[in-house]
Amino acid sequence: MGIGDIFKGLLGGAKMPEKGEKQKCPNCGKDINLSMERCPNCGVRIKSMFRRKCPRCETLVELDAKKCPKCFYDFQAESERTNKTFYVCPICGFKMEAMLTQCPACGARFM
Repeated sequence: MGIGDIFKGLLGGAKMPEKGEKQKCPNCGKDINLSMERCPNCGVRIKSMFRRKCPRCETLVELDAKKCPKCFYDFQAESERTNKTFYVCPICGFKMEAMLTQCPACGARFM
């Protein structure tokens, strides 16, 4: 499993790899444990290989970070916001978080 597989898992809703879980080193492919500081085979720092870029300040942070240490961007809030379901009025295009019987913007009734 490489970095691409981990990102696909994150985007696909799979759970985040936990510390102590076995993975493959993205550099050399040997088995590693995410709680290790370095790969015993190639010596690469494990945490430096698994990072994501903050969308606000572009700082590289650890994948399991809840907030960006530089600008305090909240990764959890963004994740929750993107997972919400929105309903769209077919008449005016107003986005609603709940399914209603009438559009609050244009008054169109839904059956």
